[in-house]
Amino acid sequence: MSKIKPILVLGAACALAACSGTTPGTSQSVDGLTEQMAAVALEADYLSEEVVQMELAAMTAPPANAPPGGGPIVDQKTFSRTLPCPAGGEMSAAGSIDRTWDPATRTLEAAITGDRSRTDCGFMIEGNVITVNGSSMSEHDRRWVGGMPDGIQTSHYMGSWHAVSTTGEERQCSFEYTVVRDPATMTRTVDGNTCSRRVHRSTSWNPS
Repeated sequence: MSKIKPILVLGAACALAACSGTTPGTSQSVDGLTEQMAAVALEADYLSEEVVQMELAAMTAPPANAPPGGGPIVDQKTFSRTLPCPAGGEMSAAGSIDRTWDPATRTLEAAITGDRSRTDCGFMIEGNVITVNGSSMSEHDRRWVGGMPDGIQTSHYMGSWHAVSTTGEERQCSFEYTVVRDPATMTRTVDGNTCSRRVHRSTSWNPS
C-alpha cells in the first residue's frame, strides 16, 4: 500500500493551545479523552467500512459490457457517500477504488483511497457523547474470496479533529492511525497517535 502524502493540518492544530485542551484539566482528564478517542477511531472506522463494503459489493458483478469468459476484470471506480453518525451529525467519504475481480474464483482485491469528513458527528463512548468535526485522508486494502475477507485487511487514516465531550473536555489535534482487521483471530485493532499520544485498542470482530 502506498504511503499517504503528508497534509497540512487545519490551523496547525498541535501548535495551538487547543492541543493541550481548551478547558482546564489534569493530565488524567487529557489521557481520558485520548483513550475515548481511540474508541471513537474504531467507531468512525465502522462508518468508513460501511461505505467501503457497499462500494465493493457493487463491484463483485462484471460490467454489463464485459465479454463472457474474459478472465479477471481490472478497473477503477469513484465514489461519494454520506452516512449518519450514531449520535447525530454525519460522515462523508469520497475517493476511488482500484480493483481486480476474478469472477471464476470469486476473488476481489481492491485498493481504496479517499477523503473523509465528519460534521458534528456524534459517538456514544462509555456513557458520554463525543462530538467530532474534522477531516482525514484514508487508504484501505481489501481482499475477499467468496465474499469473505481473506487475510489481513488494513485501513490507514491521517488528518485532524476537534472533539467535545459531554464531560466538558474539548480538544483539537492531529492524528494518524491504522486499523487492522484479522479474520484469523477475529479482532479489529487500532494503533497510532492522536495529540502526540499513542492510541491502542483491540476489539472482537466478526468477519461475516
